[in-house]
Amino acid sequence: MKRTDIPDLLHHLRSALAKTTGMSVALSGSLARGDFRTRTDGTITSDLDLIPIVPTPADVAAARAQLQPVLQSTADQFGITATAAITLQDKCLNVPRARYLTSMTAHPWLADPLDVAPRLAAASTAALKTTSDDPDLPWLIQPITYYLAKATHEDPVTNIAKARTAASHLLSHLGHTGCTNPTDHVPQIVTAIRDLHSVKPLPSSQRFLTTPTAQDVFSTVRDLVFTENQGIGFTASAMAATPRIPN
Repeated sequence: MKRTDIPDLLHHLRSALAKTTGMSVALSGSLARGDFRTRTDGTITSDLDLIPIVPTPADVAAARAQLQPVLQSTADQFGITATAAITLQDKCLNVPRARYLTSMTAHPWLADPLDVAPRLAAASTAALKTTSDDPDLPWLIQPITYYLAKATHEDPVTNIAKARTAASHLLSHLGHTGCTNPTDHVPQIVTAIRDLHSVKPLPSSQRFLTTPTAQDVFSTVRDLVFTENQGIGFTASAMAATPRIPN
């Protein structure tokens, strides 16, 4: 799949998701933002990331049953890995600073029968009025430590690059835009900002920063991240389909 195929991809998703019930679905990740990875011939190598929102944990199984054929047909038709992270509605509305929400485009919803969009917009507006000291910082640190943990488990080159990108977002948020190679030492940057700004990291970040070399650090961090972001653990939330004919 190439950039010119994205409108067809979105049309396919909207059509397929219109036949599902009981969930709203948003496009997230690099395909939503436009900063996806490509090969030299322009073929997109980044995954498709969907965020399906369901009302309660009791609705997860039905959502998974409906989503799996949508993910597989999308993977097969467009030659791309299609993923989803099922998210509980209350959790989504209570964590408006989570990176998977703040990095969405202005109009990310592919289907919204639960009317999540206006309520999430209201929650985001309310969050801007908070009086606490820069509450964005724990959520900006979270993806950095997640990708550093993931790099200990698989594809260190790609995941360290993602951690550096997330660190750049953190530094930009703090106004550090003139640094030379500011993300060469990502873990040290995180701990320095934590200490300088008296940040209380989210449990997933704290787990990585405390025991970065533990054998089970990635699986532990991953489950904590999904609980923080989606309201349920990785096994219940995460879905993926790969092309039956490789891209």
